[in-house]
Amino acid sequence: MIRQHSQKQKNNTGSGTFTTPAGPVSAMMFLCLILFFSVSSASCGDMKKIRLTAFDYPPFYSKENGKIDGIAVELIREVFGRMKIETELGFYPLKRALRYMESGEADGQMILIKTAEREKYLHFTEPVMTVRGLIWSAADRKKGAVNFNSLEDLKSCKTGVTLGYSYGQEFDNMLKTMDVDTASGDYNNYRKLLAHRIDIFPGNEIVAKGLFKKHPELKGKFVHSDKSFIEWTLYMGISKKSEFVPMIPGINKVLKELKDEDFISKTVRKYTE
Repeated sequence: MIRQHSQKQKNNTGSGTFTTPAGPVSAMMFLCLILFFSVSSASCGDMKKIRLTAFDYPPFYSKENGKIDGIAVELIREVFGRMKIETELGFYPLKRALRYMESGEADGQMILIKTAEREKYLHFTEPVMTVRGLIWSAADRKKGAVNFNSLEDLKSCKTGVTLGYSYGQEFDNMLKTMDVDTASGDYNNYRKLLAHRIDIFPGNEIVAKGLFKKHPELKGKFVHSDKSFIEWTLYMGISKKSEFVPMIPGINKVLKELKDEDFISKTVRKYTE
């Protein structure tokens, strides 16, 4: 609103003018100014929340007793908290979450692998983090950790995989010719390693360490290869149909701040150590 220190109506002109600290203003102009500030104020108050999706992927996302938590959730709070943008988080199966972003029913998702298919309907931020894919085996395995020079060295191993997951094009192609045992989740594959039902499991390092922290019975029971078979770069994806697309440079700026402040690595350690 305009703060009026002095206001006096002039009746002798019949023109409906007002005197303000800046000088005489017509009644029509004065009314327009009031309307402008009223509309601007209402627009700020009515700013929509950014609608983000989450899926079952601990320790990045997990849902217990109706509460969604995890590494990605803490990053969302920090990024959009700094940008003064409210968030709305929905928990869905990954395929549905991607479908909602494709249709524009959801604005985006923190922590996604960039693929050619997803680039058709998503814009991606700068990288949020990189995660190693390691070859895990049971710590009590007689020959110790399973190391390799090339993926071909793993062909003779009975391998556990998680339903619906990709391990990179090269590994996926090789799995077609290997002895493979499929499970519904990573946790089940680590249990199979302990029971020696499989020889190796190609697992995401952060996911593995998150599981070991959450399930103490797994801690200290596994070893991993001395190098990665793949490194996944994780991004935030924003639907091309979202009104928040212009905010991507701002999101990138905050992500850089979080990296510089070591916020992201500290958050990862919180859920994995």
